[in-house]
Amino acid sequence: QYMNIVHRVLGYLWYKTERLTRWMDTSMYSWNVPSVLSLVFLLYGVDIASIYWATTSTNPAPFILLALLAYPVVWIILYAYYHYKRRYLKIRQDKSYEKYSSIWAILFLLFPYVFLIIFALWLQ
Repeated sequence: QYMNIVHRVLGYLWYKTERLTRWMDTSMYSWNVPSVLSLVFLLYGVDIASIYWATTSTNPAPFILLALLAYPVVWIILYAYYHYKRRYLKIRQDKSYEKYSSIWAILFLLFPYVFLIIFALWLQ
């Protein structure tokens, strides 16, 4: 049951990320969406490390290193999961995600950048 929810959320993010980046030159390549989503997950890890650093005043380097090491693993998992049995094509053909608003995907994709900017301004 929980895996079905995770699959639906990741399918939604996959579809909306593909649609939001379709105007980019790289959107025709199969590695574009896993790269964007992996970068966003990496930045969420950096955000968590920054929050941890701000609250405990300890060195966040191990957490940032862990997030950097997790980037290729997350990319491989996303790429393999959606390209095995061509799940990304099934998501495109389904068209059920067209009825959903893109605002949640946009917020998910932009939040780590906004947080890092606010955090940097707060440190000054």
